[in-house]
Amino acid sequence: MIEDEIIIAESLRLFLKKNNYEATIATNGAKAIETLQNENFSGVICDINLQEKRNGIEIIQNYHDLNRHGPVIFLTAYSNPQVMEEAEEVSPYAYIIKPFNNQQLLTTLNLAIKNQFTLSPSSTDTSLAEQLSRREVEILQLLATGKTNKIIGSELFISKHTVDTHVKNIKEKLNLNKKGELIRFVLANRLA
Repeated sequence: MIEDEIIIAESLRLFLKKNNYEATIATNGAKAIETLQNENFSGVICDINLQEKRNGIEIIQNYHDLNRHGPVIFLTAYSNPQVMEEAEEVSPYAYIIKPFNNQQLLTTLNLAIKNQFTLSPSSTDTSLAEQLSRREVEILQLLATGKTNKIIGSELFISKHTVDTHVKNIKEKLNLNKKGELIRFVLANRLA
């Protein structure tokens, strides 16, 4: 857990311990990077504003640069769209805005850990990704941002029907049926 407010961090650590999770607390960027380099974790809960030059997003980017890809949950007071967009660049599992509900965080953490293997890239996924055309990858990336087929068509200057056809073909190639599965595929293969 990367949280500069020690009262919040300790309270959260105790709550997680009651729910069968062990948590290590890092209250600054240097300690966080050192801990992430030297230990393995099932997941990372990270504040964004750490009251120092380096923020939580940069620390998580460093975590990914170490070739670590466990699920990340941002737990932050920042709700401004620009910060959220920056956070999206490091593909967090979730973004929870303070004040938060402990049960909501616990449920999110449970799902993140449970689904991390679904989200982990495999050699099969990589070979599947290579079967997609450039346009199909482009459409998948836009789908993962939550855009509708109509909006995607408008942005790519193609009809909604053409986007529908591409999505249908993508689902067949990847043997996936639901939009959520497509989004997980994008995240797992770092296509976003």
